[in-house]
Amino acid sequence: MSGQEEGAAATLRYSDAKFSVVDYTMFSLMLVVSVGIGVYCAIKSRHNTTTQEYLLGSRKMSPWPVALSLLGGAISAISILGNGTEVYLYGTQLCVMLLGFIPGCALVYHVIIPVFYNLRIVSVSEYLEKRFKSSALRKLLTVCQLLMKFFYMGICLYTPSLALSTVTNLTTTASVVIMGAVCTLYITIGGAKAVVYTDVMQTLLMFGGVLLVVIISCIDLGGVGNIWAEAEKGSRIEFFNLDTSPFVRHTFWSTLVLGFNLMLNFMAFNQSSYQRLASVSTLKVAQR
Repeated sequence: MSGQEEGAAATLRYSDAKFSVVDYTMFSLMLVVSVGIGVYCAIKSRHNTTTQEYLLGSRKMSPWPVALSLLGGAISAISILGNGTEVYLYGTQLCVMLLGFIPGCALVYHVIIPVFYNLRIVSVSEYLEKRFKSSALRKLLTVCQLLMKFFYMGICLYTPSLALSTVTNLTTTASVVIMGAVCTLYITIGGAKAVVYTDVMQTLLMFGGVLLVVIISCIDLGGVGNIWAEAEKGSRIEFFNLDTSPFVRHTFWSTLVLGFNLMLNFMAFNQSSYQRLASVSTLKVAQR
């Protein structure tokens, strides 16, 4: 059987897949554990309800959970579903954005994190108020961030809900309401610690699931060599498209700039990322 025939057979086998009792149990357990982590963090911190405790974990959080939380925050359901589709349709040139992360990471490490961390600020918008002596500017940035998050979180909820509705009897609306309510509950009552520790669990599950999908796909399609060969037949393998035209969807230069911009956007000026970085004990730990 050829790679294409094996792929078609695998597609047919999984196209009608639905959650079993075990799947429903595991999914429900994940939601219950998430809420449980929020309740536990709320109870443990009930005698220390300062802003620093709630938003930054009193700046005493362990670096490993924070690192996993950052990783989980950077790679959402949008990334897992969207990037795979993007590469399938337009090739692997998008992967070059990883090279753009390197100079972006260096800038964040040497310049931005030291400035923000040493100021001991709670929010990124607080920096603007200190820098330009303007509370109006701080409020404007806060409103802009809330608007951006409003639309972004809608996509973040809709994307996994769409996938979930295909393998369960839940409607997309029901999935959005359930997951949105659970996330809102544990974040509200548990604060930064609840976010970090639930992110650890969810990140491990997410990467474990992706790894399992990769392994099963390799087995079904006869190994990595066959997958690579099929991708080459479909003209999907591309890393050095040096075209300088801005009208080409992906080139080496545009994806390099994309990676640099993403690193700055997510690690340097993103409020949720900064809160995680500011929640560890020292600047050196935050930089690592």
